[in-house]
Amino acid sequence: MSITSSLIISRTLRAAFWLLLVAASLAMLRPEPIQIRNEFVPEEAWFHAAKAFHIVGYTLLTVLALAGYGKTNTLLIATGMLAHGGLIELIQPHVGRNGSISDVGFDGVGVVLGWAISYWLLPRTPAP
Repeated sequence: MSITSSLIISRTLRAAFWLLLVAASLAMLRPEPIQIRNEFVPEEAWFHAAKAFHIVGYTLLTVLALAGYGKTNTLLIATGMLAHGGLIELIQPHVGRNGSISDVGFDGVGVVLGWAISYWLLPRTPAP
């Protein structure tokens, strides 16, 4: 792959990461949670669905970040993702939502899964 196409792919992945991060942040800081789960998930599974969204969301964000910025930045990206999860939970009570330290733990599970997926699937060279 040429340097130019590598650079385009890297920039596209970075843009996707930032767009998803902003969209997820706005969704998590709405005064009322997005009610999509009510239409697709049975009421008895709401708790598990909410935790699964945390894990899947942070897994995807971590994979995109590592793919876009390169695996040489793993510690910085993992720390940033966990800090983001913590800040979201700290801010949520100020917008009428419940913040939960356990959600940060589920975010952390997503970061670890994202790292593991990236470790096995992404090349070992830094992004351009």
